[in-house]
Amino acid sequence: MQDILTALDQDPNLQHEFHKHLVEAIRRDDDLRRDLRKEILAEELLQLPTRFTRVEDDVAVLKQDVAVLKEDMAEVKQDVAVLKEDMAEVKGDTSRMAGQIANLMGSDYESKAIERSRRLIRRALGMERATLVYASRQPAIDFEEQVLVPAIQQGLIDRQQADQLEEADSIIRCENDQGDIIHAVAEISITVQDHDRTRATNRAEIFNLATGLRALPFVVGQNQQERGANAPNVPFLEYRD
Repeated sequence: MQDILTALDQDPNLQHEFHKHLVEAIRRDDDLRRDLRKEILAEELLQLPTRFTRVEDDVAVLKQDVAVLKEDMAEVKQDVAVLKEDMAEVKGDTSRMAGQIANLMGSDYESKAIERSRRLIRRALGMERATLVYASRQPAIDFEEQVLVPAIQQGLIDRQQADQLEEADSIIRCENDQGDIIHAVAEISITVQDHDRTRATNRAEIFNLATGLRALPFVVGQNQQERGANAPNVPFLEYRD
């Protein structure tokens, strides 16, 4: 037998012939084929535990990786939530800051425009002289004592109307060489809108009632929004700081 095996190892042609005869024998012999199948299947079955173990190990590793990934995602979500809170705080601070800056800019503009409005209105009315009778940013004691209190006592206006008139940004007395006098009630805003036009008109009417003097409304600003259909037509005077 050993000599046959040695001869097979050394002679490829003999190997080929042996292979052909073996295949033919397996095809013809059912018992041989059955025995070979048992041997092959037994080997496969013996290898199954190892294969399943390897698969189970891979699944375990995969599950562990998924668990780690979930933890990482949870941390990311938490970081995103914290970031959103921080962004919300930043937006809130920015909005408050923007509002404060806008108020400061508006206040500074109004202060400068009150004096400039005196000259603008004088020119618009073609008058030689203009005097600032009242300004919202100056003490109103004299105006209250000389105009508002007497008008209330005489029943010309009520307290609420007097308060509204005190909200006017400026009241200006204009006069020409012939002694003609016209008063102007001005509302000042960086961007003039319909509510500014309405305030100027209402406050000019209150001044007329309180004093019996002619007063015209004006609005002063850097620019103006288009007037609405129901808004009063009030002269706009442009002032850019």
